[in-house]
Amino acid sequence: MGKVTTILKTAAKFGPVVYPVVKKGAAMLRENPELARQAQRILDSLTKARASRSRPEGLRRSVDVLRGQAQRALATASSPEEVTRAEGWLAQADKLDGAIQLMALHDRKGQTTDAAAIEARVEELFAQIFTALVEQDGDQRRLPPA
Repeated sequence: MGKVTTILKTAAKFGPVVYPVVKKGAAMLRENPELARQAQRILDSLTKARASRSRPEGLRRSVDVLRGQAQRALATASSPEEVTRAEGWLAQADKLDGAIQLMALHDRKGQTTDAAAIEARVEELFAQIFTALVEQDGDQRRLPPA
């Protein structure tokens, strides 16, 4: 119970997209300690990535964490639908990297606006990957450990 509470508290730091998705999967996390450990590792990686000195670097590191999860999903995909979904996540990560690079072309106000939009998109991508992780666990298939 304590582990899931910690996961929920960590997820609450990420905003209105991540927390509800993690909360929805809480029952599955309570039933499966390995899934809970995996979710905690992903959230810890994202927390560490966001702690960088500059916002663009934190966003870049967050995208790298999600890209790693998407690559793991692609490596363990057992159906064409899973392959397509994982490739879509990788394409989204590439687009986010491009958007982060374009941030430098804007003034400070524009960079702040861009960073907020990118951060929201990172959270949405995390929510998609996390939801797939929980759904896969229900089917007794899991992403390899982070």
